[in-house]
Amino acid sequence: MEEYAELHAHLGTSINPSIYWQIAHAQGFKLPKKDYREFIEYITLSPHKKTTTYMKYLDEIYHPLLDKLSSGTYAVEKATYEILSGAYRSNSITLLELRNNPMKHNHEGQEDLDHIIMAMLRGMERALLEYKKLSAGLIFCLAREFNYEKNEIIVEKAIKYKRRGIVGIDFAGPPDKNFHFKDYKKLVLRAKKTGLKITSHSGEIKDANDVWEALEYINPSRIGHGILAAYDKKLMKELAKRNIVLEVCPLSNIVTKAVKNAEELKFILRTFVENKVKFTINSDWPETIQHAHLWQQFEFLRKNNILSEEELKSCNKIAFSSSFIPDIGLDAYL
Repeated sequence: MEEYAELHAHLGTSINPSIYWQIAHAQGFKLPKKDYREFIEYITLSPHKKTTTYMKYLDEIYHPLLDKLSSGTYAVEKATYEILSGAYRSNSITLLELRNNPMKHNHEGQEDLDHIIMAMLRGMERALLEYKKLSAGLIFCLAREFNYEKNEIIVEKAIKYKRRGIVGIDFAGPPDKNFHFKDYKKLVLRAKKTGLKITSHSGEIKDANDVWEALEYINPSRIGHGILAAYDKKLMKELAKRNIVLEVCPLSNIVTKAVKNAEELKFILRTFVENKVKFTINSDWPETIQHAHLWQQFEFLRKNNILSEEELKSCNKIAFSSSFIPDIGLDAYL
C-alpha cells in the first residue's frame, strides 16, 4: 500500500463530521440540524454542490459554527488526535503537517492560549504514541486580517513550543489592504533563527503578486497553493531557481473556484512540470469537502490524465523530502 505525505491541511476542515457531531453533543452545543445526515450535508462542500458559494460558506457555516465547535481544550485535543490517527488508519498517511491559528480555537480569547496549544500537543503526542510509523507536526497560521501585535503573539507561542512539535509558521487568510509582508521581515527572521520553517498562502486568489512579495520579504521554503504563479513566466523561473516547493490542493481549488475546472488545473500543473517547479499534492479541506481525502486527490489527477503515474510518485516523494518535521514519530520531539 502506498504511503502518503500531507503538507497542507487545516485543523478545522480536517475534522470528520462524526467528530464534530460528538464534540457538539458532548458539550451541549445547539446545532442548526438535528439529523446527523442533514448535518453532514450542511457543513460539507463538493464540486457539484450549488447551494452555497465559497465565501458564503465561510461567513455562514465555517466561521460561526465550525470555528466554535473546534474551539476549547476538549475540542482541539480530541480533534487533533482523531485527525492524525484517522489519517494514518484510513488514508495511508504516514506524515502529516496540521496547520491552524490557535487564536481561532480559543472561543475568541475566552480561553488561555497556552492551554489551547498544550491540548493540541497532547492530542498529537497521543497519536504519535499509538502509531509508531506516523510523523506529525503543527504549523501555526498568522492571519492577514490580524494586526501585527496579535500575529507576533502567535509567533512567540510557536517559538516557545517548538521543541514540543510546532514546526513552522504560515501566513493565511484572504488579501487584506492592511497586510504587508515587509512588516514581518524581522519577525520571520527571528522565527527562522529558532529553527521554525516558513510557508505562506500566496498566489491562490486574484494574482501572483503576493508570491513575489513573499519571496522578497520572508523567503519561505514553501508556498501554499501558488497556482496563479503558472501565469507568470518570470516567477516560474524564480521559483525553480530558489527550489521553492508549492503546496497544491487540487479539489479545494476547484470547489473554491480558485481554478475554473479540471482543464485549467491541468494547464497549471503541466506548466509547473515544464518549468521544473517543484510541487506537492495536498487535501487542504479533507473532511469539509466531500471525497477530498489525499488519496482521492491523487486519484482525481490520475483519472483526468493531469499527471502521469511517475509524476504523481514524484510529487509524493517531494512532499516527504520537503516536510518541516525533523524525525519519525515522537523521536522528533524528545
